[in-house]
Amino acid sequence: MTKQREKVEFRYYEIPHGEVVLALLGEVCIREYGKHIKCLHFHNLLEIGYCHWGTGEVVLGQEHIPFCAHSFMIVPPRLPHTTNSAPGTKGYWEWLYVDLDKFISELNNYDSMVRKNMLKRIKRTGYLLSKEENPVLAKLILGIMEECRNKKPYYKDSIHGMLGSCVVEFLRLSDHEERIMRRRANTTLIAGALDYVSNHYTEEIRIRSLAKACNISESHFRRVFEEGMNMKPVDYINFIRIQNACELLKKTEKNMEEVAADSGFASLSTFNRNFKKVLNTSPYQWKKSAENYESKLLHYRISAQKGWDGYQ
Repeated sequence: MTKQREKVEFRYYEIPHGEVVLALLGEVCIREYGKHIKCLHFHNLLEIGYCHWGTGEVVLGQEHIPFCAHSFMIVPPRLPHTTNSAPGTKGYWEWLYVDLDKFISELNNYDSMVRKNMLKRIKRTGYLLSKEENPVLAKLILGIMEECRNKKPYYKDSIHGMLGSCVVEFLRLSDHEERIMRRRANTTLIAGALDYVSNHYTEEIRIRSLAKACNISESHFRRVFEEGMNMKPVDYINFIRIQNACELLKKTEKNMEEVAADSGFASLSTFNRNFKKVLNTSPYQWKKSAENYESKLLHYRISAQKGWDGYQ
């Protein structure tokens, strides 16, 4: 028996003649979102929503993402999505709809190929963001909504200017997303090298062995490792060795020479130098304090983790 396809609705909106955007604002937007709605929908226009209050879940394509007050979302045309309030509660969202194709086609300071690429990048995915983490874009969106609400003299010019700034922020989001995908792809590609280091850190490790574990050339490996991990392979190897040394210092009575050798360092001086580089203290000083294991090792974040922290 063939599985029935999930229903998706198409909702068509038109921007009023002479206006820059279609704005749905005010008390009419206070409702229990998702009530009696059983399917996703998509639009012909770019949708921008701002949540003033309420909680629930936004569905963007295959992603289910919780929202709260001061969340906002950007949904490109043709991306199936929906907004669901927490059961039995209402939310207050306000909405803007933008003819992105028309707006970007009128950016005369860019040639046609650049405009086409801009559209492609902005339409690639949707976002649910927070005002706290994206204050510039949130301020622009709220500013456009206030101009639509009050319609003071020159409000259309103001909206047009702020919308141009939004496009810049959308492109920056796209760049950010692209870096995430590239890092993920590179991290997957070098997974064999990470496993190799975990299993062989007590031995001498050559870069060509790591590249071989990934079935790629040494030069290609160096490049994708640094892009994916935000550090050189040798720095990663030394971090794993120092991590093991900390375990030995905390849990055994081995002397420093033994700890250095069991962690893969060729000499005590090399061990001391790298320990200081990673944890900004000597292994002798580190061992003195019972608090150091938690305060230094567990809270220490290598470059790769710092890079990923920004993308979670």
